[in-house]
Amino acid sequence: MKLMKITRANSLIVNLFYSLSFSSVMGYILMAAAWFISGMRLDLVQCSGLWIIFLVVLFIILGTICAVIDILKHVQLQKLAEHRLTKGYDDEYFDMLRQFIGGELTDSQQLYFASSYLEGERCEDCREQLKKLNFKALDSSEQEEYFNICLYSAILEGNKELANDIYAKARKYFDRAVMGRRCGYVLHTLGLLCYLNGRSDNAARLFESAMRSHDYSLRCECCLGLGRIYLDRGERSEAKDMCYEAAQLVETRSQAVHLKQLMMDVEKAYGKE
Repeated sequence: MKLMKITRANSLIVNLFYSLSFSSVMGYILMAAAWFISGMRLDLVQCSGLWIIFLVVLFIILGTICAVIDILKHVQLQKLAEHRLTKGYDDEYFDMLRQFIGGELTDSQQLYFASSYLEGERCEDCREQLKKLNFKALDSSEQEEYFNICLYSAILEGNKELANDIYAKARKYFDRAVMGRRCGYVLHTLGLLCYLNGRSDNAARLFESAMRSHDYSLRCECCLGLGRIYLDRGERSEAKDMCYEAAQLVETRSQAVHLKQLMMDVEKAYGKE
């Protein structure tokens, strides 16, 4: 589950564009200062030449700084991604994540931490993190994510009564979320809720809808869910195909563990033939 996944650092192109804009303005200010210092004796051509020189020098300096910062962020993100896949969401990972974010955590960042704890199937830590944030300080989309995390946590623990209660009480948030642009994660969670309640056909449709959303990173979870449904139906070949597809999309240690279990169950199904 990745509700607020940090996937990459700020775009280098965007940073360079900001550097160019800033350099253009600062170059003009420096040119004006030089014009005043010269006693306003510089003509238009000389002023234009100074502005270009200032712009180029400032852009080179700021562009280099932005590029270095962007590269360092990408290196840190790569380390975080490798740690998620090899060691999972342990305490060391969250220490690294806090260092990457830096400073005091905002309510939005606490929500992201709660989501990450849940991704690592650390439900108790997830709940403790949710208690620390101010729900009213979240925007509408983050409030939807908050309840999605609550529901996902209950499902992950197999607490059907609690899961159904959360959905019933926060129904308006889920209804609003499924209409949003990034509705994939909510559709996936609702699919899990249907599966928990024994409505496999509805669950399959929700997983398929989630796979068609803009959240590419969600495809692995959906493949695992569909694979489990196909296996329950006795459709071993389809379940096996989902295993192959999920294997190409694994990003976390938790996903790798679930994939391994599904593959073992598929092999057992074939062994019963």
